[in-house]
Amino acid sequence: MQLSNSRRALAVAALGVALLVLAASALGAAGKGKGPAKAKIVIKGAETFKPNAYIKDSLHFVAGTVTVRSGGTVTLTNTSEDPHTLSIVKKSELPRTIKQIQECHVCGELTKAHGVNPEAPPSGPPPIPLVNVGPAGFDEPGDSLFVGPKGPGGRVTFKVTASPGSTLNFMCIIHPWMQGRILVK
Repeated sequence: MQLSNSRRALAVAALGVALLVLAASALGAAGKGKGPAKAKIVIKGAETFKPNAYIKDSLHFVAGTVTVRSGGTVTLTNTSEDPHTLSIVKKSELPRTIKQIQECHVCGELTKAHGVNPEAPPSGPPPIPLVNVGPAGFDEPGDSLFVGPKGPGGRVTFKVTASPGSTLNFMCIIHPWMQGRILVK
C-alpha cells in the first residue's frame, strides 16, 4: 500500500512525536531516585522573655524539609546556645499541642536511649550521642543523634540510608516543637 505525500509526512511526524515522548519518558525514569547527594539543616533561634508577661522560644530547624538521595549525607549545624537532637520518629508521634509537648512519650524513650535519666537535671552531653536502632545510617524511627551548642561540637554529618521514596519525620527531643522532614529520593 502506497501512502500519499501528505499521509507519509503525517506518519513521519507522528513517529517523531512518539520517539520524543519515549525519550522524555526514559529521561524521566533515569532521573527518578536522584536527589541531591548532600543536604544541610541549620538550628537557629533563641529564647527570650519579658518578666511577668511571656517567654518566647524561637528555636527551629532551617530548612524544615530537606531532600537527599538514599546514601547521601545531611549536615546538621547548631547556631544556638542550646544542645539539640535530630531524632527520627513516626509522624503520629510528633507533638501538635502544648500538652503533647509536655507529655512527649517518645521524647522520654529517646532520652533514655541516649543514656540520660529524664528525671535528673541536665549534666552535659549524653553518654550515647548516636542511637541507631537498625542498620547503620538514618533510616527508621528511633535513630537519633545529639549535637552540642554552637562551636566545635555544634556540627554533625550523618548518612541517610532509608529507601528512595521514604519520608523521615524528625524532631528535637529536648525542644519537641522543633520538627521537620527528610524526603529521601
